[in-house]
Amino acid sequence: MSQDIKTEINVLYLTINPNRMSTTAPTEGWFKHLIPKGLRPVLVSHKAGDFHNWSLQQGIPAYQISLPFPSKTNPFPFTRSLWQLYRIVKKHKIQLIHCNEQDNFPIGKYLSRICRIPIAVSVHFTMDSGFCRWAFKGARQLQRVFFVSNGLLNNCRQAIEGVIPESKVKVLYNGLDLAYFQPDQSQRDNFLKKYGLEKQLLIGTACAFRPRKQLEHLFETVLHLNVPNLKVVVAGFAVPGDEKYVKHLLENARRKMGDRLLYLGQLNSQELLGFYNALDISVNTSEEEAFSISVLEAMACGCPVIGYPSKDTVSEVVLPSGGEIVEQDNIDKLTEALAQWLNDPQKLETARIDARRQAERFDIAKIADQLWDEYKVILNK
Repeated sequence: MSQDIKTEINVLYLTINPNRMSTTAPTEGWFKHLIPKGLRPVLVSHKAGDFHNWSLQQGIPAYQISLPFPSKTNPFPFTRSLWQLYRIVKKHKIQLIHCNEQDNFPIGKYLSRICRIPIAVSVHFTMDSGFCRWAFKGARQLQRVFFVSNGLLNNCRQAIEGVIPESKVKVLYNGLDLAYFQPDQSQRDNFLKKYGLEKQLLIGTACAFRPRKQLEHLFETVLHLNVPNLKVVVAGFAVPGDEKYVKHLLENARRKMGDRLLYLGQLNSQELLGFYNALDISVNTSEEEAFSISVLEAMACGCPVIGYPSKDTVSEVVLPSGGEIVEQDNIDKLTEALAQWLNDPQKLETARIDARRQAERFDIAKIADQLWDEYKVILNK
């Protein structure tokens, strides 16, 4: 009688994101769902942070090593990091390198070449042709390039043409732990009570504050909305280098909107559950996204999303039933859509069910299984 043998795969993950959000949100889900299947992850972070600490708590080997670009003028930092990574590969018998963002692919490429093991990379941002030629040309061990949405792949199509073979290009959606992010009336009630918002209609967003998020559009929209008891609630933090921009942004918003604006700062994952459950509508005003984890988090908690297509990546996540998409950068259309939704309580109530159903397309458990299948194909297991 034959017995199935569990496949074990040792994968080295390289990331430049120290936080448990954005590009590492799906990675955390991969670890949770694939370790029982035989994944043996090893994490290297450019900067140690919450994700590094969480990995250690789970018993996952985690290291903090700088992941610089190669440099002809000052090669020592790159060479030193490459040597440290080489030792980790040998120590943990790594079979596959997975670069969690394209920014660390250059050092990953050198490492895979030296160790003669395959490499994969997840693309979370739009790449131009210059970067693609520099980073991917001659990457003989490259086996998979995972784009986190079809929209992002289309936006990068011209840049990768003739550089990355089509056979190695795949779409692997960002995903979310839907058992954690889910509709919860108690979370909603507690959040509303904590901030004294029980009788308010709430719209807003949670994101990293930077110019391309165009939060000015959200604030401008509110000034034109004639909706009683409307409150704008935003959560997030300034991306390093954009601190002055964010300070000016919030000062202008407070001056124009007064007590209609509530800024909460950066929230942890537990606080985000209350935030998303309390919102009546999540608003996306971003100029460009690769996928948008925050949009998915909102829908998973039963909050519909109204906003811009963001180069057809947010629309790919939201449509057909997670909310409404209006013309990019058209504040009048955004205002009109929000007014229609906010003045229709029955539509808002029904939309909470539809938003959750739409989010279920991106269950991290299903997406992790897709990644596991790709790993097995790459390694001929």
